Amino acid sequence: MKTRMVKIFMAIGLLTFVAGCGENTVMPELERPELGDTDEDLLKDSVYLYTYGFYLWQEDLPDWFADVRGNTRRFNSADAVLESLKTYARDNSGAPLDRFSFLDRWGTVNAEIQQGLAGSFGLDVRYNNDTDLYVKKVDVGSPADKAGVKRGWQVLSINGRNDLSLATLEADNFNFLFDALDGGSIDLLFRKPDGNEVSFRLSRGNYQLQPVLASRVYTVGSKKIGYFAFDIFVSTLSDLGNPTYVKRQLDQLMAEFEQAGVAEMIVDLRYNGGGAVVTAEYLSNLLAPPSVGTGLMYTNKVNHGLEDFLRSHRTQIDFSPVHFHKTNTLNLNRIYFLVTEGTASASELLINNLTPHVDVKLVGEHKTYGKPVGFFNWNILGVDLYAVSFQTFNSVGNGSYFEGMEVDKLVYDDLTRDFGDPEEDMIAEALHYARSGSFSADEASLQARAATGRRAPFDTMPLNRGLDNRGIKGMYLF
Repeated sequence: MKTRMVKIFMAIGLLTFVAGCGENTVMPELERPELGDTDEDLLKDSVYLYTYGFYLWQEDLPDWFADVRGNTRRFNSADAVLESLKTYARDNSGAPLDRFSFLDRWGTVNAEIQQGLAGSFGLDVRYNNDTDLYVKKVDVGSPADKAGVKRGWQVLSINGRNDLSLATLEADNFNFLFDALDGGSIDLLFRKPDGNEVSFRLSRGNYQLQPVLASRVYTVGSKKIGYFAFDIFVSTLSDLGNPTYVKRQLDQLMAEFEQAGVAEMIVDLRYNGGGAVVTAEYLSNLLAPPSVGTGLMYTNKVNHGLEDFLRSHRTQIDFSPVHFHKTNTLNLNRIYFLVTEGTASASELLINNLTPHVDVKLVGEHKTYGKPVGFFNWNILGVDLYAVSFQTFNSVGNGSYFEGMEVDKLVYDDLTRDFGDPEEDMIAEALHYARSGSFSADEASLQARAATGRRAPFDTMPLNRGLDNRGIKGMYLF
């Protein structure tokens, strides 16, 4: 009734106004009221202004300063503004250099990398061939881990859907799969390696990320070979500069390797998309030989006006050269890094830092991701801007691996075996080198698989590119 009466009064008012207007009445020109700036308008402007201030490729950006709003008005969101800015810096072939800058509207990066907090089911998947989907990893302490789910289990059904072939899920750009993995609950049917099938309903939960997924020591002849799977570079320092649980875990792990007399190390980074720069530096010190002393670890490249820009905003970030500061006595002769295309950013920084100082071998699928650049977070209206602001170069000046780091031995990810299993293809190849001083011949590898009934080599990298590119990839300064 109230709504109807309001409409009646509005109609009467309009009739009264019209009736009072003669033919000589001059109608006043109505002015359209100006809309105030929305938060998104201000965010769009700020994304341009701040990106320009600390962007690594500043000289390639367009000059919008004469009319910032006029230019940002063309975009429907701040994310779209940033996506446009990413297209200006290009390599020699004309391809955009920036595949990396982004806006984090939910604080996900800070929570996972700086605080080590996650909220999910705690499992991720990968294709073993073009039809079979497998669990590739399970986060320690996650709902999936507590339910007993393991790497190496085949996924038969998700939320009642049985056709999980690559062709089916890729048809909608994996939206069904990602929506299921990001949901509040999920129904899963698995086949375990022994052939038994089990089903679970998992509920999303919060847990603390544990970067070390597995560790062990192998005996190869008279040598001790260490192994650890490192999943994410959660910060070793808190916001206040205090040691975190990750630093304590790494210290304890390296002490165990020292006590065991480990001479060579297998570092499993196959799914590690990066994280905190401070952790990459700390792990570089732990794994480097004592001979590095206090020598140069790496340098940074930034735009020429960054220091002045930060000073004008009362912010200081140290981009001076970084030197080694080794505190443990672990003395490794060789390090084998296990990699896939998902190995990115801080993982590549670790590899690049150590390559000039110890014998480094890369074992894995094709090349790494290719991200020698990083960011610091800049909060604007509650949204974190991560625009590429620095590039790293190791002590001999190498740091332009935008196309990824080449592997020394091509070995495909063996999803049928868990982390640390000496029969897993990548680990087995590293152990073969430790035993013989060389990698196995491709023909010998084929014969070994045929003799044991194991699957033939299958290039899973193109199949899994869409899946492996999911998740955080970066070198972050906080």
